[in-house]
Amino acid sequence: MNDQFTDWQDGHVKVVRNHEGTCSIWPVDRENALGWYDVGVDGDKATCLDYIEANCDELCRLKDFEPIDSELRFVEDKTREWEQRQKQKQVED
Repeated sequence: MNDQFTDWQDGHVKVVRNHEGTCSIWPVDRENALGWYDVGVDGDKATCLDYIEANCDELCRLKDFEPIDSELRFVEDKTREWEQRQKQKQVED
């Protein structure tokens, strides 16, 4: 395999969460995917997975997570935009 495409999980990663409190790991040197936020934990893969195991339920959701209103509005807005695009596609087809 080319060194350009090494497995990012072998490097420096961070814990991120979405609007539902679901956690995952992500490369530190990449911009977060849309809708994902830094939790404040980074290190190697094992360190981040240990954090997730200690602080999340079996579905990888943060225990006692309460989303803030701005996150819920963001998701609702993006969902509405997506639905409008889907309707527009149907009209065009």
